Amino acid sequence: MSAESGSWWWQERWESIRRGDTSIALTWEGGSASGVLFDQGAPLTAAAVLAALPLRVPVVHVAWSGEMVMSARQYDLGVERENAVRLPRPGDLTWDPAAGELAFAYGTAECRLPSGENNVVVYGAVVAGLEDFAEFCRARRFEGVGELRIAAA
Repeated sequence: MSAESGSWWWQERWESIRRGDTSIALTWEGGSASGVLFDQGAPLTAAAVLAALPLRVPVVHVAWSGEMVMSARQYDLGVERENAVRLPRPGDLTWDPAAGELAFAYGTAECRLPSGENNVVVYGAVVAGLEDFAEFCRARRFEGVGELRIAAA
């Protein structure tokens, strides 16, 4: 089996959920970034997030999952888990339907709970301004809760 054929399934799995073109804006005190909702790859979750906009999301740094921040309150989007992953990419926007948490990866992350592995729905991504977004997220470790605003662009 060639290396190309052995990686095809993984490439398709990772890329098929990261499709969409609905633009969103992410803002916080002193900064902003542009994002996209994966309305083709995670259509139910992306539609639910879009319907809930604008959102004001209080975020704190995660304890178990690496370079991510998560919502400090629950969100009921009213949809089931779709296209869930355990390893989000930097810039991925995620939702955990079991916990009702919106989370935002800004670097290397692996979704975990104290009890072990976890899966989240990747419904969108930061497409411009990731460095500034990462700086805001990193600050949550030492400065505590911050507010992330998400709106249609």
